[in-house]
Amino acid sequence: MAEELNINPLVAALNGGEDYELLFTVSLSDYEKIKNDPDFTIIGHITEAVEGTNLITTGGSKIELTAQGWNHGRD
Repeated sequence: MAEELNINPLVAALNGGEDYELLFTVSLSDYEKIKNDPDFTIIGHITEAVEGTNLITTGGSKIELTAQGWNHGRD
């Protein structure tokens, strides 16, 4: 459908829709405790701010992310 509408599917997946899931961070030292728990999905890790905000693909490519979508603070 994305090709038919000429939409980048990655952008649509990251910015579109009304799907919500609770996201949280844990200390790296607690990773081993939760990594195999079927109730958690590991989606990434926090890095130093100077590294920017990036999506790392399964192939190892780095895609810089830019916040998009609704801004609750904007008039």
